[in-house]
Amino acid sequence: MKKSKFIWLLPLGVIVLFSTIAFKKKSNSQKVKAITEKVANWQIRTFDDMGMYRALPSKNRKSWHHRNTYHDLEWHCAAFYSGLLEYASISDSPLKYINWLKDIGNKNKWRLFNRVYHADDQAVGQFYLDLYGIYKQENMLLPTQTRFDSILHTERAQKIQWYWSDALFMAPPVWTKLSKVTQDSKYLDFMDKQYHKTYNMLWDKEEKLFFRDKSYFNVREKNGEKIFWARGNGWVFGGLALMIPDFPNDWSGKDFYLTVFKDIAKTLKERQRTDGTWSASLLGSESDFPNMETSGTAFFTFGLAWGINNGVLDAKEYEDVMLKSWNALVSCVNENGMLGYVQPVGAAPGESFKDYTELYGSGAFLAAGTEVYKYYKNLE
Repeated sequence: MKKSKFIWLLPLGVIVLFSTIAFKKKSNSQKVKAITEKVANWQIRTFDDMGMYRALPSKNRKSWHHRNTYHDLEWHCAAFYSGLLEYASISDSPLKYINWLKDIGNKNKWRLFNRVYHADDQAVGQFYLDLYGIYKQENMLLPTQTRFDSILHTERAQKIQWYWSDALFMAPPVWTKLSKVTQDSKYLDFMDKQYHKTYNMLWDKEEKLFFRDKSYFNVREKNGEKIFWARGNGWVFGGLALMIPDFPNDWSGKDFYLTVFKDIAKTLKERQRTDGTWSASLLGSESDFPNMETSGTAFFTFGLAWGINNGVLDAKEYEDVMLKSWNALVSCVNENGMLGYVQPVGAAPGESFKDYTELYGSGAFLAAGTEVYKYYKNLE
C-alpha cells in the first residue's frame, strides 16, 4: 500500500514542479497576450456600463467608466472595435471577439452613423469591412459602399472633408479598405486626394507633427512651444498603421504615407518622457502635464511596434522607445483590466486621471498589445 501511495504522489509532485517552472518561464509574448486579453475582456464585460460612476472593488475610491453613454456606431466605440479586431487576430479564442463584433453589426444592420460626410460617423465602417473580408456577406459591405458612392457623386466631395487631425484615423482607413475589398481604385483615389488636402493644411514641416486643426496655428503652450495634441497625432499615427497594409503593393502613392509615418516616429523618439509616455501636449513642459496620458501613448506604441514588425522602422533605433512605452501602459492597467489615465473626450491637450478610461483608449491598447505580442513572438 505504501508503494502504491508513493507511486501516486510522485507524478503529482512532478506535475506541480513542472507547472511551477512553466509559470516562471512564461514568455514575454504570453505576458503581453495575457494583459491585452484582460483589457479586452474587461471592456466587453462592462460595455453596457458606459456613463457609470462606480466604486472600485475593495478600495475607497471610484472611477469613471466613460463619462457618457455612446451609441454603438459613434467613433468612440469604433476605435475600440478596430483594436478588438486587431487583438482577435492573435487571440486563442478569436471567435469570442469576432462574434461579439458581429452582434454589434447585426444589431445596427451594418449601417454607418448619422452624418453622411462627417469622418467620425464613417469610422465604424472599418470593422464592417474587415468582417466582410472574412465572411463575404454583402450586408456587411453594402451600407458603407452605398454611403461612400453617394458622397463621390456630389460637389461637396471636391471640398476638403477632413479638417481636423482625428479625422485621419476615422475615415481614410475605411475608404482604403473599401477600395481593397471591392478592387475599385476610385475609393483609394478619393482618400488620397482628401488626405493630401488635410496634410497641406495641418502638417507642420518644422516639428513634423499635425496641428489638431487650424485654430492652433497661432497659439502656444506656457513654455512658448507650438501646441501639438498627443492624441490628435496618435489618431494620425495609428490610422497610418491601420491603413498602409491595405494599400496595393505597387501603388505609387504609398511612399508619401510611409514618409509621413517615419517623420512622426522620429519626432516621437525625440519627445518621449522619462516615464515612457508622451505628454498630452507633445512639446509642452512636463511640469504642465504631470500625469501620464495613455490614449496618445497607446496609439504611438501601436504604430511604433507595427513599424518595427513590418520593417518600416529600424528595430535598433526604435525598439527601446516602443518597449518603454508599452511597459508604461501596462502599469496603468488596474487589477480588473481597466486602462486608466485616458484623457477624456476633447479637442486639445488636457488632464488625465488614474481612475478614468474611455473606449478609444482601450482600443488603442489592444492594437498596441497585438503588435507588441508579434514583436516578442518574432524573437522567441
